[in-house]
Amino acid sequence: MKKDRVIRITDTQTTAEGEDGVEVTTMGHFRGSEDDYTLSFEENFGDGLKSSTRISVKGQKTASIMRTGDICSEITVEPGKRHSCRYTTPYGDMFIGVFAQNVFSSVSPKGGQLEMTYTVDCNGSLIAKKQMIIKVSDTLH
Repeated sequence: MKKDRVIRITDTQTTAEGEDGVEVTTMGHFRGSEDDYTLSFEENFGDGLKSSTRISVKGQKTASIMRTGDICSEITVEPGKRHSCRYTTPYGDMFIGVFAQNVFSSVSPKGGQLEMTYTVDCNGSLIAKKQMIIKVSDTLH
């Protein structure tokens, strides 16, 4: 069953230059159950760049994030494993490594929260430590 939901994303990254973050609230969709669900929504990055994003969570432990549009990526966040992922922008492509420390989900058809903590590397060099918190609800609050 597909349900319209408010999706609030807090994405924080720590690099050698310091900590930076972004918070976005958007309307999106929930489809599935507590153990196997998909969140989908549209993103606007500025400068006219747009993408459609789909986050799929299986078993409340593994998340796949797929973007299509002006910025394309497909990353897998699975605790204790490193995944090689492709990241495409209008300026070029690169392959990155994603190593997850934590994935926790309390999301159900009624709402909840998805938390992911992982590192991103390129050619074996650490780029950033990331924490993404996604809150799903049926109202703005």
